[in-house]
Amino acid sequence: MRHLFSPTSDGALAGLMQQQPLLGFDFDGTLAALVERPAMARLEPATAAKLARLAAAVPVVVISGRAVGDLVPRLEGIPLAGISGNHGLEPWGATPEIEHLVQGWADALSQRFGHVPGLEIENKRWSLTVDYRHVPDLLSTEKALAGFAKTLPRARVLGGRHADLNLAPAGEHHKGTALARHVMALGRGTALYVGDDRTDEDAFAQPIAGLVSVRVGQKAGSHAQFFLQEQPEVDRLLDTLLALATPDSR
Repeated sequence: MRHLFSPTSDGALAGLMQQQPLLGFDFDGTLAALVERPAMARLEPATAAKLARLAAAVPVVVISGRAVGDLVPRLEGIPLAGISGNHGLEPWGATPEIEHLVQGWADALSQRFGHVPGLEIENKRWSLTVDYRHVPDLLSTEKALAGFAKTLPRARVLGGRHADLNLAPAGEHHKGTALARHVMALGRGTALYVGDDRTDEDAFAQPIAGLVSVRVGQKAGSHAQFFLQEQPEVDRLLDTLLALATPDSR
């Protein structure tokens, strides 16, 4: 991985912007800083203003683990070309069958772990998140959850950042396929994708010609080509993309 703004990376963004790209971003930890309570996550006003200007010049999509209904009010006023939620399941994999499957996981997890103080199960209809950062015994809860998740039918364990467990249905829909669908639907030549955790690796590894993949935070073994030092550097990326945007970018 190379730092996106190092001398060895000069030209990567300029070359990208000459190919009519789609610009894709994760939300938490990428466009918005990570916070102790995910419900409190928001775009900084300066970031929102830059993203709105960029989305008016170049097609921009947000692909997140959050549900679309959760994302929409957090992105109000930004002329996005698309929003995908539930790790790329929503909208393309959002079927009644999947909703029933995820509800079964939620019921099973609630029966097994509902008594644990500080543990929260968030059912997002087509995926779910177990947040256990506030439980009394973090390590034993983590071990028990990991073992139990393996017993759930058709569950793909996506992991998380710290003391949370993301589960989504195994199959064809993920952040990478969501990015590819947006590229095709919008008729773009290539794409940029920026994310920060394990759930974004599917997008980093998606076989899109000319894809520029950027991870927030350097990590060995990531599929991303480039990295940003930390989340506030995303604003520098937005500024750079705005400076490179031309009428041809649209």
